[in-house]
Amino acid sequence: MAEALRDRIRSGLYQPGEWLPAERELTDDMRVHRRVVRAAIAQLEREGLLLRRPNCRPIVQTPPVAVDDTPAGTQFPASRLVALVMWHGGGGATESSQQRIFWGMNQALGQAGYHGVFLDLGEDVGTEQENAQSEAVHLRYALDHGFGGIVFYAYAYESNRELIQEVSRRMPLVLIDRMVPGVEADFVGAENRQAMFDAVKYLIRQGHKRIAYVTKGESINPVHDRLQGYLRALREEFASDAYEMVLTAPFSERSTWSVFDTVFRLPADERPTAVLCVNDVEAMRVEKRLVELGLSVPEDVSLIGFDNIVRSLPSGVGLTTMAQPFEEIGKAACKMFLRRIEDSAAPPLHVELPVKLIERASSKPIG
Repeated sequence: MAEALRDRIRSGLYQPGEWLPAERELTDDMRVHRRVVRAAIAQLEREGLLLRRPNCRPIVQTPPVAVDDTPAGTQFPASRLVALVMWHGGGGATESSQQRIFWGMNQALGQAGYHGVFLDLGEDVGTEQENAQSEAVHLRYALDHGFGGIVFYAYAYESNRELIQEVSRRMPLVLIDRMVPGVEADFVGAENRQAMFDAVKYLIRQGHKRIAYVTKGESINPVHDRLQGYLRALREEFASDAYEMVLTAPFSERSTWSVFDTVFRLPADERPTAVLCVNDVEAMRVEKRLVELGLSVPEDVSLIGFDNIVRSLPSGVGLTTMAQPFEEIGKAACKMFLRRIEDSAAPPLHVELPVKLIERASSKPIG
């Protein structure tokens, strides 16, 4: 979107001193969401192509003279645009982790003279085949349009490996949150294993001994690492007497979850007193199931999520969670991109950032 507007300004279709067309007109013309239009306008404002005053449409400015200061001999594209390829996610009760990643990345890119472009894969994550097709289209778009690099949050992690490898050969590629098996690339994520270990220890200090864990049936490193952190903390604390209760959430919220219902229908002195969830969204689902069973958070069951994209549960109770440093992940991805620009032959770098416990009302001590 930003590229299209930039071309119209440089070609003279939008003349200096004129108002830019209204957002609604641009949305209809380009067939994109209004958020995309606003993000593109903000980018062109930073480039000096638009001037925006309060309560007014942006004014087209005279294009600045382009200066090619790309180091000679580089094997990568000279473009100053870096694509963030990921799903923007749903709204509702959650905050946008994707937006926070983009903020952090774009802030660091701007300081280095680059610009981030959000290549939005959509709101709803689909099947592996649907995700693979959408991701392939956007990756090829970035390749064909000469972007300077790509920061990529993959969902179709079992697909497109050859394409992703091609991307990594032709431009700097940074994977975030999850690694793609068989692909050698720079990676930045969170300390998932240590974070879930710390969450279990927190509950143990509150007197909990029967701690259940709700995970997802995804073969990706964040899901696996968080489960391993849960198991390691219990075994370290209780050895062979550890109460290990791992429940895999169904894919659909409408699906039956008979194992969960059976566990939490046990007598009060047998059922778990606390539940750790692989993410905040699953924590919301867990509270809903508990309410349907006549149990409340935190009076009957303490509840902890992961990510810090949900501040309050549907009941209004604040959710204790492990907060991912999303802005810092974006900044770290930018640093990796710049490192790769400086040294294209450097070995891939793997960075995991610390996660912080945010205490709210959904967890409380036993007794």
